[in-house]
Amino acid sequence: MASTQTDILAFLEHHPVFTLGELREYFSIENGGREASDMILHNKKMGRIGMIKEGLYFAVRPGQTTGEAPVDPFLLASKLVPDAVLAFHTALDLLGFGHSQFNTYYCFSNRFRPALRFRKDHFRVVVTPEKLQKKSQELFGIEKVERSGVKVVVTRKERTLVECLEKPQYCGGFEEMYRSLQKIPFIQPEVLLEYLNLREQKNLYARVGFFLDQHRGDLHVEESLLRQLARSVPAQPVYWATQRKGGVLAKPWNLIVPEVVAGQRWEEH
Repeated sequence: MASTQTDILAFLEHHPVFTLGELREYFSIENGGREASDMILHNKKMGRIGMIKEGLYFAVRPGQTTGEAPVDPFLLASKLVPDAVLAFHTALDLLGFGHSQFNTYYCFSNRFRPALRFRKDHFRVVVTPEKLQKKSQELFGIEKVERSGVKVVVTRKERTLVECLEKPQYCGGFEEMYRSLQKIPFIQPEVLLEYLNLREQKNLYARVGFFLDQHRGDLHVEESLLRQLARSVPAQPVYWATQRKGGVLAKPWNLIVPEVVAGQRWEEH
């Protein structure tokens, strides 16, 4: 028993948030048996482990209670599903570009899962874009970032930029998205273009082109990149915002942009 206790303490030291599968793998426990579940139950009673949801747990340090033990929300989001890739505003935060602190965390997965609330935070699983799944390119444009000693998978800045411009609602809206994306020091054109080519959506070329055109100085955008993007925009004007009314037609992008976004006239708080 003493050896098992030492082993579980070593496991918890390096797995602040963990799944039942990770526990089984660490202790070489085969699926189907009760050994892993019994280990979880015993250590929950001992106050060493807390449960986030069935199959997902967190370590409780000595001297802490289950209710007060801190749980890193980025680690939690990265363990929500086996194929989790942190994305949108969560990626911006993790990469150091987030403007405001959020309590909603996003990750990609190949299939839909229900949203989760844990304490004061919300966690949403967004289905990986269909084109990426069909081409087996779900992991294009990702990197691994260390968080509390654990490697988590997150979209790189080029892919994050495209996906935020695609879904501003997952980035806190236009103002928060703009203020965050403006912090990116530079982008790699070849990575950006390859990702857009994988997605095969003309409206994404328009949104990315418009944004980079607005920030060509800040992001060191070459004119040649803008010309390449402009070749693939929609033939007819498309709306950026979901409310399809008003706005400014931005040429050569054939993109109808909300006036506040076109002028970047955000309300100061």
